[in-house]
Amino acid sequence: MMMIPYVRDRKRVVRVNLSLEKGFVDTLDEAARMRGMTRSAFAQKAATREILDPA
Repeated sequence: MMMIPYVRDRKRVVRVNLSLEKGFVDTLDEAARMRGMTRSAFAQKAATREILDPA
């Protein structure tokens, strides 16, 4: 049996503060831009994928 994490969708947006290397943020922004996404949307999508499939 495989455990699948439950991610609540609260529809409420909160601001967070992360400390990341400048080069990483530049790469993150470029990847988001290439997909027509905001930095926040891209980071949320990437984090959600990691949470749901950590392997």
